Amino acid sequence: MKKKCFYSGMISLFCHSGANLLLVRTQILLFFFVFLLPLSGVASPLQEIRITIQQKNVPLSKVFKEIEEKTDCSFLIRNNDVNTNEKVSIDAKNKTVAEILGILFDGKGIKYEVNGKRISVYKAVRQHTIGGKRKVTGQVTDNMEEAVIGASVFVMGASNGTITDMNGHFSLELPDDNAKLQVSYIGYKTQVINVGNKSSVNIVLVEDSKALEEVVVVGYGTQKKVNLTGAVETVKSDRLANKPVTSIASALTGEAAGVTVTQNSGQPGPNQGTVRVRGIGTWGDASPLVLVDGVSMSLNDVIPSEVESVSVLKDAASAAIYGSRAANGVILITTKKGKEGKLTFNYSGNVGFQFATRVPESVTSWQYAELYNQMQYNEGKSSSLFPQDRIDRMKAGGDPDKLEGNTDWYDELLRSGAPQHNHQLTVSGGSDKITYMISAGYSDQQGIIPSTDYERYNLRVNTTSKLTSWLKLDVNMAYLNSTQEESAAGAAEAYRRTMRALPYLPVQFSDGTYSYDAAPSNPVRMVNGDYGMRRKNNDCMTLLIAPEINILDGLNIRGTFGYESNIYKEKIFNKTVTYGSFEPAGQSGLTEVSRNKQTDRWDQYRNLTANVTASYEKTIGKHDFKVMAGGSLETFKWAYTKASRMDFPNDDFGEINAGDATTAAAEGNSTYSALASLFGRANYVYADRYLFEFTARYDGSSKFARGHRWGFFPSVSAGWRISEEAFFEPLKKHVQNLKLRASWGELGNQRINDYQFISNVGNGGSYLFGGTPIIGYKEALMGNEIITWESSRNLDFGIDFALFDNRLQTTFDWYCRTTSDILLNLEAPGALGIKPAMENAGKMENKGWDLTVSWRSNIGKDFKYNIGFNLSDVKNKVIDLRGYKSSTTELTAKIEGQPLNAIFGFETLGICDNQELYDKYAPMMQKYNPKWGMGDIIIKDRTGEGVINDEDRTVIGNSIPRFTFGLNLGFEYKGFDFSCFFQGVGKADGYVTMEAIQPMGINGARKEHYKESFNPQDPKPGAYFPRILSSDYNYAYMSHWVQDASYIRLKNLQIGYSFKIKGLNQLRVYASGENLFTATKYRTWDPETPVGARGFYPNVAVYSMGVNLNF
Repeated sequence: MKKKCFYSGMISLFCHSGANLLLVRTQILLFFFVFLLPLSGVASPLQEIRITIQQKNVPLSKVFKEIEEKTDCSFLIRNNDVNTNEKVSIDAKNKTVAEILGILFDGKGIKYEVNGKRISVYKAVRQHTIGGKRKVTGQVTDNMEEAVIGASVFVMGASNGTITDMNGHFSLELPDDNAKLQVSYIGYKTQVINVGNKSSVNIVLVEDSKALEEVVVVGYGTQKKVNLTGAVETVKSDRLANKPVTSIASALTGEAAGVTVTQNSGQPGPNQGTVRVRGIGTWGDASPLVLVDGVSMSLNDVIPSEVESVSVLKDAASAAIYGSRAANGVILITTKKGKEGKLTFNYSGNVGFQFATRVPESVTSWQYAELYNQMQYNEGKSSSLFPQDRIDRMKAGGDPDKLEGNTDWYDELLRSGAPQHNHQLTVSGGSDKITYMISAGYSDQQGIIPSTDYERYNLRVNTTSKLTSWLKLDVNMAYLNSTQEESAAGAAEAYRRTMRALPYLPVQFSDGTYSYDAAPSNPVRMVNGDYGMRRKNNDCMTLLIAPEINILDGLNIRGTFGYESNIYKEKIFNKTVTYGSFEPAGQSGLTEVSRNKQTDRWDQYRNLTANVTASYEKTIGKHDFKVMAGGSLETFKWAYTKASRMDFPNDDFGEINAGDATTAAAEGNSTYSALASLFGRANYVYADRYLFEFTARYDGSSKFARGHRWGFFPSVSAGWRISEEAFFEPLKKHVQNLKLRASWGELGNQRINDYQFISNVGNGGSYLFGGTPIIGYKEALMGNEIITWESSRNLDFGIDFALFDNRLQTTFDWYCRTTSDILLNLEAPGALGIKPAMENAGKMENKGWDLTVSWRSNIGKDFKYNIGFNLSDVKNKVIDLRGYKSSTTELTAKIEGQPLNAIFGFETLGICDNQELYDKYAPMMQKYNPKWGMGDIIIKDRTGEGVINDEDRTVIGNSIPRFTFGLNLGFEYKGFDFSCFFQGVGKADGYVTMEAIQPMGINGARKEHYKESFNPQDPKPGAYFPRILSSDYNYAYMSHWVQDASYIRLKNLQIGYSFKIKGLNQLRVYASGENLFTATKYRTWDPETPVGARGFYPNVAVYSMGVNLNF
């Protein structure tokens, strides 16, 4: 891939040719001019703001209000200190706020102090100490011993007061020793202090839990966390931003209870892994719904550094508002916005180096030779390929041209320290009229397998404009352009070939030609460009326009109009390649020449979303009401075209038209679907302790036939805040919050291919009519007009509690989710000749629990620390298949009463490693395989028939992980910060196949085969691998090869230091590591390797350094 610097890369966004990209860039430029032009008027610091105030004989309060409307400041005034009803006149044109206040307060004995945007106005205090008056000084801090800046400190019953300075200090004159101080600050409980005869006091403010109640993003709005009755998990931006990863899914790994993210590939790119919320709810698409600022998107298109928060809706009470799309959970992502204040710049960048997490240990050439000879002995053959003198030359490092050298193919293929770097520049700020956030980024990642690269440019502009006192407008625009490259032969395939490569073959012979093994299988050559390249390019643009109207107190009307366009282009050019085979003395010459070929594919995906909601909230005494109703319409359109040609004049042509026209092939397709919805939610809270919620959604989907398109999805939930009851008051000192929750709801799933209710017609081949071939068509798929929604019923019970001044926060949920009417293809007679129609036939259950615990505290003034832990478990079970029979020859199967995709095979009784076992099992095993003998695996006769057949196959493992967990540890000390994050799975079954476990035959071998294979010439008990054979009957699907894939991994470790430099808000440097350490019993491979994997891209560890700069 051609590399570009960051700046030239960003410029290139506007320099590519092509009508589609031209349109995109025109829209971007238009957006800048229309929405960002007003930013030139952003407010400067308070003393520089100039305004005009002209009033005659009006209350002082009216002048204050006009100043607040024309600036971003606010006034803090005590009514008994300053008479705001006093009539004043002022004629000030183009004056600073300071000048205007000087005119207003001239001769009135009024003073003011400025702290940020707050102006504290108070009566001037005479500086004398007659009549018993004296001074008192002090400091105001919070419970973390941090100074509280701008706290109000007043003498009760007197007219004097002040605010605390940058260090929380204050000084006041007291009238006598009986004086009391009243100290207040937003978010903290007001305190009254008896000073007595003290000359200095230290005041610790306690957080007001009601004022600081956390607000959580939920469907179509927000709710106070204390009022939630559903199961919602929130992950804040500080847990995501500094991880050296390019995908939000990688950043979410282990961060939320009930959310399982399996990273099964380290290939550069947006690889989101496999994301599941509370298990697998269907055997179709079981991924959760992802909404970014309310618009449906892929996790691949989300930039971690642009995310403000992530809310995971896990139960029906929280997710039912999304109805038919929420059966597998919902992930709500909110991107960052600008804030009022001066212009700020933030740069985040890191440079990292990647290494494979686990690499097999290869055998040497002479060890392979000994294994080969052992295989020949085991099969009753004499060995002439590797006589002892040749083995001795291999040990001594013989001539590679004579196949007597030694090659570590993993070392030859993989590169250590593959570089990656990420850069993100953000500009934000605004006034009371408009706020903005502009973020641009560049990422480049080179893979540990050569020719695998990923390059990405991203741009986001979020603005919020206050157009009038009742109308606000949010406009968010995001653009992403990425390019992913790999060899046309495939990186994962090259890694699979490495498992098969023979150690006595050199990568290249002395004349420069490559070694071969009877196929294009030299893994190093497969990725060096000789086979050609595969290039994937993605252009993604999203636009969101959201007006918000507030015309009545408590009434909010909001519209969300979103557009997403994804243009995906792939070009594969397979070069002309000459390859051959080898003989013991060297190569036998060239055996085959492949034909070059180019394949182009274009995909376009468009999504239009329109939502309108109206919400109203009202408090009447102890009764809090909140209702929301809305409607939405979404359309989805996807189309693709694919074309190919072969036999290009040479390998340098890049256009498909240069190929031989007689080899041309083309195909294409397009689909369209729509979803219309009505929805609503009602919340009622009584006395801050009894919580009730009802949610409903009515969805209509074009994926079903008329009469079956509409589904109703309700949910009810309730909560009891026991901690707010009067009888709980004695315990409130220790338990600040205790809440019980319960919810029930029904969700739907419409994630199936379009037009399943219509019979499909396909190409049936060509037929001769009058000597002329005519293409025929036939019915390819039966339609079923009565298929409808999959239905998921959810039951959830939860408890939330907070202890020790809210330092310990705990949430626990138990749930049961039952999915009915799952769509599947039931069996049909073979004579039918077509694929049978889908039916609502299956039923499945998930039962589990989630636990989240967090602790935040400090030791002394400078040391702060935090601990977070989450643990979850889910038991999956297929309940009903309505006669559907899963294949009994595949590795995984759907079986009633068992987990979905259970690992299926023979139970085994170990390796036959002594004569007693041989005598007992040989008669039965040799009926199954006449070649079975000492050192082979014994299969259990489950049926007791005395023979081994397919009826003895059963469930031997569970492919769904259980007991997933995450552990966060962190502390801050002065300028230093440290965090580490452990993630893992407590119970999992793993299974790799073929090349990954079987030695010899057409495969290579690993050190574990050499050390741990049963050797009939030196029989020892306890061998893990059976005797070495060229046959693969010991490697059928059987329990012997099921491994314990549980693990604990040091997912991230980071150490940073923040410098205090005048003029900079932040300068932080850090060192970070990702996937640094893994403890597991899983043999050889990474424990997240997919079940049944043969070829895959190894996971990576990343060591990186970074900087955060803010000014």
